[in-house]
Amino acid sequence: MAEPARPPALAPDAAARLAEFARACKAAARAVSLYPGGHPAIATTLGRLEQVSAALTQQGPYRVQVMADTLIVGGAAPVKPDAAIVELAELFHRQLIGGVTLNPGADLQSWRTLLLLLARAPDEVRADGGIKHLWATAGGPSIGVEEIDYAEVLREKQGVAATAEQIVAAALAGSSLQLDDSGMRLLLDIVQDPAKLQELVSQVEQSAAGHGADAQAAAFLTLMKGLTEYLAKAEPQRLEGVFGNMGRAAGELSAETMLRLLDQRNRQEAMVGTINVPGAVMDRMGDDAVSHFVAGSVIKERGATERLAHAFQALVPDTDRQRRLLGLAEEEVAESAAGGEGFEALWARVEGMLTSYSDEQYVSEQYARELSGARTRATEVENISDDPPERIAIWLGTVADASLRHLDHQLLLDLLNIEAEPARWRDIAETATAHAEDLVRVGYFDQAWQLADAVVREGARSPARAAHATAALERFGRGTTMRHVSSHLRGTTDDAYERFKALCHAIGPTVIPALAELLSSEKDTRARRRLRDILVGFGVKGRDSVQKLMSAPNWEVRRTAAFLLREFGGAEGIKAMIPLLTDSEPLVQREAVQGLVSDGSEEASRVLTQTITSASGRSRETLIKELTSIRDERVGPVFTYIVRRLDRRKESQLYMTAITSLGSFGGTDAVEALKAALHEGDFWAPLVTRRIRAAAAQALRRLGTPAALDVLREASSTGPRGVRSAARSELTRTT
Repeated sequence: MAEPARPPALAPDAAARLAEFARACKAAARAVSLYPGGHPAIATTLGRLEQVSAALTQQGPYRVQVMADTLIVGGAAPVKPDAAIVELAELFHRQLIGGVTLNPGADLQSWRTLLLLLARAPDEVRADGGIKHLWATAGGPSIGVEEIDYAEVLREKQGVAATAEQIVAAALAGSSLQLDDSGMRLLLDIVQDPAKLQELVSQVEQSAAGHGADAQAAAFLTLMKGLTEYLAKAEPQRLEGVFGNMGRAAGELSAETMLRLLDQRNRQEAMVGTINVPGAVMDRMGDDAVSHFVAGSVIKERGATERLAHAFQALVPDTDRQRRLLGLAEEEVAESAAGGEGFEALWARVEGMLTSYSDEQYVSEQYARELSGARTRATEVENISDDPPERIAIWLGTVADASLRHLDHQLLLDLLNIEAEPARWRDIAETATAHAEDLVRVGYFDQAWQLADAVVREGARSPARAAHATAALERFGRGTTMRHVSSHLRGTTDDAYERFKALCHAIGPTVIPALAELLSSEKDTRARRRLRDILVGFGVKGRDSVQKLMSAPNWEVRRTAAFLLREFGGAEGIKAMIPLLTDSEPLVQREAVQGLVSDGSEEASRVLTQTITSASGRSRETLIKELTSIRDERVGPVFTYIVRRLDRRKESQLYMTAITSLGSFGGTDAVEALKAALHEGDFWAPLVTRRIRAAAAQALRRLGTPAALDVLREASSTGPRGVRSAARSELTRTT
């Protein structure tokens, strides 16, 4: 197989500028990924990158195409790429970036945001929607990011010819039609077949329908411009025929899409060389195409709309031609489903609106005079120099990345506040929480919490909103949001943490599983403490959600569940702890044992004792080991319960362990339990009885409290001989 042709060599000065940009970008990327936000190295490297990118965009956008091991500018690549170019290409390529376009106005914050995204693990970025999606949330128009479609790459490698679906996808992908030679030839063949062209235009409109008329018009214009560029270079003599065919196909467009295309006739972006592409196509819309366009809109809308009237007036300014075309359209509509009863009245309204449409009700007389006068006073803006630099800087600042992000944010906040209709407010709340989730993914936590807070606040203002707010917030809590908050909790202020905590409690217990899983893997002490405080704050309301975590495959999640059940407390929590006592992971058992010990109730002691006596093997050993390793008075009630209630004949070792352990803890209950153990005995097992009495007496002596010593003194003078002997032996050690 022949090797792909190498791109031509980049001019030395252009290669030097590219290398300078790559070095600045790599240095800033390294600083952003290694240092905290306020480190001076970040400001220095980002400042240098801002200067370099500003120099590159002085003459307009600067586009860099990304290959696996090099960068291409204007179709040319450096002969011997600088090491920084290779490294930057690898960084971009790892995140599936196929191209980057630098536009004027890229500031420090935009560069820092992009470099932080590039520093993340590629799998994590793809799981969050891909680099293009994340940049659409976090970035702005100053830097354009093109993502590689590997499905398309795979098709090319397999040698599959371009298809109509590919053409549609390419038309929707951007303002430039990215098709190879075979794809352009196929598109040209489709354009020359009226039936296929009509189907293609319909498919383009349907595919872009979800994005509105602007996207539909943009896709149609992209097809026209792509063909014009291709034929202008290869076969310019065929342009006239293509424009004619595209003009006939334009008759299939909707009124809204047609209006958008008509608006493009006066824009520089619609030009290909000296050819005004939409103007060339619209000028070649014959009578049949225009009348079909009118008829199609009337049939679809069951009448004429202002959009149709506006488009019709723009396409056919001549009154006589308007009458003739309306006659043709009338015949087509009459033969359709709309031509039934009441057609004459319908068509009278259509004809009246399309021939007498005026925008006077929307445009004041004074504004109309100004507008008409402006046509005679057209001035090139570039030639006007009476605005001072400060004013220009302020104007440019209003369309900077940060300003546009702020406007998006403020728009959602305002809509949440002013929308009164519940169904529409629901849609806005869902949009706001979805945007908040995207903001969390790119590290804009404060803005995300503000949006979520607004949903909580505005949802509480009306009962009709409340249910929608709850549903939107629950989806927000169950999403990927919580996976990203660890870094936020490690370094954020106490005020920001309190806001996040209040938000979690507003979302409700549905957020517990995500937070518990996050806690199970978090290593930072501060973040763990904050996560625990949030989870514990749910109280008994969170028990049901926590119980679902007890069967989680991750043992760390199960351990977290045991910790939370311990903190929640209560009889229900004790019962829920039982399965965790026999968990296969010792650390989970340890957390469950500590939970029951911390409870301190007789029921908790009963559950723990019963589980130990019924367990066997490694599980039993772990439980006893964890119980005896606790070195504070909390464990006293458990050992007291064992001494009082356990069958010492069947569990002699555990019984002796409990007596010995009670010697380390005070309390009336411990003294009474040891007194009972001292006086009890079995005459058929004198050796065991003697050992138990000696251990009980020793434990009382170790306690050393007045109550414990009183028990020993009383036992030394009363009771069986073995009791007196054991008590006297320990009393002699107290003097």
